[in-house]
Amino acid sequence: MQERTAGGGSHVALTDEGLNHECKLCNQTFDSPAKLQCHLIEHSFEGMGGTFKCPVCFTVFVQANKLQQHIFSAHGQEDKIYDCTQCPQKFFFQTELQVHTCYLGVIIALCIW
Repeated sequence: MQERTAGGGSHVALTDEGLNHECKLCNQTFDSPAKLQCHLIEHSFEGMGGTFKCPVCFTVFVQANKLQQHIFSAHGQEDKIYDCTQCPQKFFFQTELQVHTCYLGVIIALCIW
């Protein structure tokens, strides 16, 4: 079974489909990887006055989900700026990389590059 991660990579699913996706930074759970990614964007901008700036083109949004939609429609894999040092996966946000590294011991063995 494969699952698309919030960071855009592909990993073998560690859980059955339909189970919640947990934020490893605050333990909040979500029913889809996209909702978890939107939440991670919010973590990335905590204390920044409620605005969300695109890390690639610096366009500012007032909602995390609008930034998420913008990134998916305007930017590609080559624009991701945070690299995992253990596998080829890249991320738009440092919080995505942090969550990825929380699982690193498991993901390294399961990465499908």
